[in-house]
Amino acid sequence: MDEEELYDEFGNYIGPDVADDDEEEDDSDDELENAYGAAAPGEGGGDAMEEDEEGGDEDGGMAVVLHEDKKYYPDAEDVYPEAQTMVQEEDTQPLDKPIIAPIRTKHFDHVEKKTPVTPYSTQYLSDVCSNPELVRNVCVAGHLHCGKTTMMDCVVRQTHSFGTKIESEFERKWDACEDMRYLDTRIDEQKRRLGIKSMPLTLLMPNGKGKNYALNFLDTPGHVNFVDEVAASMRVSDGLLLMVDAVDGVMLNTERVIKLACQEGIPIVLCVNKIDRLVLELKLPPQDAYFKLKNVIDEVNAAISVAGGNVGT
Repeated sequence: MDEEELYDEFGNYIGPDVADDDEEEDDSDDELENAYGAAAPGEGGGDAMEEDEEGGDEDGGMAVVLHEDKKYYPDAEDVYPEAQTMVQEEDTQPLDKPIIAPIRTKHFDHVEKKTPVTPYSTQYLSDVCSNPELVRNVCVAGHLHCGKTTMMDCVVRQTHSFGTKIESEFERKWDACEDMRYLDTRIDEQKRRLGIKSMPLTLLMPNGKGKNYALNFLDTPGHVNFVDEVAASMRVSDGLLLMVDAVDGVMLNTERVIKLACQEGIPIVLCVNKIDRLVLELKLPPQDAYFKLKNVIDEVNAAISVAGGNVGT
């Protein structure tokens, strides 16, 4: 029968009667009762029902499981049964640590907060520096760990007054025979105990006649990787203070420094440092120590000759 014949022109249903849903449910219930009632009580009908119910419980496919009871992944105790697990809540964070740490700027320089006292005024030093004829630039160079910065500490200690041991860190370390490394202003230089950048230091010193000159010392690094700092300091220097270890003698970077000084044509002043190592470490008698120092001076003169400079400058 077509759908057009089931409805009239106004859309009303005029087809055959349709059975109600309630009647269909009653019929299905009657059929189930007849099916279960067909089995006698002594023929295993009840046992079959119990077996079906037990089988349904074991299967669990049709069981209703709540969302919070579902287990998608195994717990840590199941995966690592012998390990001890510890769960910390968010509130266990200590109160002394902020949730969002403040932004802190990193300081790379270790600069002294209090200026040391000098026997002359700053205005007098500025007036001397304004006269180019009274200014001398001296480059302090040498091999690694030959005592350049320590020598500058001795100069600073003799020309400045830092106050009492309680007030000044310099005096405390000096009294305890520690290396102050006054010109290593960077924090990484203090930690590595190694110069990385050239550091200038202006001192007012008199000559033999008592005339004051402003000496600009340039403490250069001794590592071979920072030889560019030495070359830049040579360009603006009037002379070179060459530091040489009494035990090690002329090393690789010492030859490079001598070569740069000869290329720039600046005079060289030799300073043989760490002479106490001859007695404390090598335990040389005085005569052998003399020949050792003479050998070091000969090595420096030979390096100057090879570099093309004039020996005795």
